[in-house]
Amino acid sequence: MGLLRSAGMEPASDRDSADVVFINTCAFIADSAQESVDTILEFARDRRDGRIGALVVAGCLAQRYGSSLMEEIPEIDALIGTGDCGRCVEAVQAALRGERPVFIGAPGFLAQEGGPRVIATPKHLAYLKIAEGCANRCSYCLIPSLRGPARSRPVEAIVREARSLASSGVRELVVIAQDTTAYGCDLYGRPSLARLLRELAEAAADGIEWIRVMYTYPSLIDDELIDVFAGEERIVKYLDIPMQHGSDRVLKMMSRRSSRAQMIQVCGRLRERVPGLVLRTSLIVGFPGETDEDFEELLSFIDIVRPERAGVFEFSAEEGTRAYDMPGQVPSEVAAGRRGIAMEALARISREFGESRVGSVTRVLVDGPSDESDLVVEARSYAEAPEVDGKVYIGDATLAAGEMVDVAITDAGRYDLAADRI
Repeated sequence: MGLLRSAGMEPASDRDSADVVFINTCAFIADSAQESVDTILEFARDRRDGRIGALVVAGCLAQRYGSSLMEEIPEIDALIGTGDCGRCVEAVQAALRGERPVFIGAPGFLAQEGGPRVIATPKHLAYLKIAEGCANRCSYCLIPSLRGPARSRPVEAIVREARSLASSGVRELVVIAQDTTAYGCDLYGRPSLARLLRELAEAAADGIEWIRVMYTYPSLIDDELIDVFAGEERIVKYLDIPMQHGSDRVLKMMSRRSSRAQMIQVCGRLRERVPGLVLRTSLIVGFPGETDEDFEELLSFIDIVRPERAGVFEFSAEEGTRAYDMPGQVPSEVAAGRRGIAMEALARISREFGESRVGSVTRVLVDGPSDESDLVVEARSYAEAPEVDGKVYIGDATLAAGEMVDVAITDAGRYDLAADRI
């Protein structure tokens, strides 16, 4: 968006006023690829009817399927892979001239310092990408082939971007990468997330209140990193740790680097040294070869670790991964049943955590008016990450997006909370 705007293009206020539709796609699993295709097909009708001048498709779907996408959907005018984001202006201009450019090379793009950026989130919230790619090569995952090997941005460049975001009014930074705990291995010869977070916390004095960290891998969470979470006030006591399963046999087939015992231990250390910590995780059910006994181990793992926030996904067999044709593929109805059981267990933990907060006072960041009622606003506390977790609903329509206020929690549902402003 920043590159397109710097070339004189402006975001359209609605689809009817757009000259170009630019779709950035996901293709990580079958569901996301299908959602991407459905979106392309929706706008392909507009392109076919002449209501838009060009339809540009970028991102992982383009990287994965290449020019065959154009053959299947001839309304597409340009394709841009994950390594060629920097050529988006060239692609749009060529498409508007009637050409059909395909820019799909190796997936090696890394945002450069000082490059133009448009904040697509509400102005009080910004995602801070610290690295691209992944070196873990889990047996079910396409990310290394779609995004390339892990490559980190320099600490100094990230801190300067954080200061710039703070000066623009951002109050919450969400630190992301495909694997944030591997940050710096390529640049500095060792994991350097702890160092980066300390410097970000110092830079946050310029106005950022919360720094939230996502996608940390349990095998690289060490005492140095735990000390940062325990000691830095502006780093919220919330940690996202994709753990994927609780059976050692399944974890081994997944090519994960942590065992069940190691993950339980690291979660225990975190909870002991960071009081009030909220854990989020993601889990996969129906992995090839997963037995009823493996699933029972997963349920007992959930009961031990008790993540307050979680998502459960049914295994998606993706061509190009080692798990695609592994023996023992689990029937979809079995995987769906297991997902339902796991989600129910996790929902109980989430509700119990919410109920334990009723009567307490917490600080929240207001996201804006609620879709439910004009009299209610949506907010989040430290315990709720944007987009993936629940909301705190406050009956005070005078609160504006970006305000931080203290509230008293009055009621709790499975995932959401109700609160009154103090």
